Amino acid sequence: METVYFLTQHDKAAIVAPVLASLGYEIKETRFLDTDRLGTFTGDVKRFDTQVNTAIEKARLAAQHHGARFGLGSEGSFGPDPYMGVSAWNTEVLAIWDAEKHYAVHAAAQGPLTNYAQLEADTGEQAWQFVQRAGFPEHGIIVGRAEEPWFDKEIRDPAILKATIEAIIAETGAVWLETDMRAHRNPSRHAMIRQAAEALAQRLAAVCPACQAAGFGAIALVPGALCEECGAATQAARARRMACPLCGHSEEQSIRSHVPASQCEDCNP
Repeated sequence: METVYFLTQHDKAAIVAPVLASLGYEIKETRFLDTDRLGTFTGDVKRFDTQVNTAIEKARLAAQHHGARFGLGSEGSFGPDPYMGVSAWNTEVLAIWDAEKHYAVHAAAQGPLTNYAQLEADTGEQAWQFVQRAGFPEHGIIVGRAEEPWFDKEIRDPAILKATIEAIIAETGAVWLETDMRAHRNPSRHAMIRQAAEALAQRLAAVCPACQAAGFGAIALVPGALCEECGAATQAARARRMACPLCGHSEEQSIRSHVPASQCEDCNP
């Protein structure tokens, strides 16, 4: 088994380890660094880089700290769905760093399986309805904004949470509440993290035909599928662009040659 050091302080190793074990990786959780220094969901620490680069940096730091070949990092993000912008959306990225070959392989999973939400409540009843919808106490609740003196991520007792909410409303007229999206306080995240681990396992199992490095996979869709009716090239994908994250070798993998006229910009403008 190859040892992989997973830099996380939110108990993600237990989710990922069974998936990557099938490839011969033994995941060991490491907490030598407070990963909140690289960004928090509540914005009290701004993330200074992209989601993918932050996951890779965590993986690189883990390998470097332990003097190991492999490190693992993860990064989650939450926001509106990319289609209509009205539903909550979770994107999870996992990245493994190979210190011997000096390159990273990453994969992602995304979807609406999340309780991500915020509310500014001006009554105790309104606030408590939000708390119950969020699934507290199994799912954490954050009270206040980062700049407010009563900002608290760690309340776990329902009586204490209720009293805190009522005291803030009595003092200021309203209270800001949000779901705690840290993995150890948000079981709803676990399924998406597991899906990201499965995607990473699939990527690691695919080797580059040129250099034999792990991680050969799709990086983009190639448009140009032909219309079945008029034969014109459309914006619909005709192939996937496959590439190696180490040597850069790339090739196309065909998806389809033709699409219905309903997907043609000329026949169905």
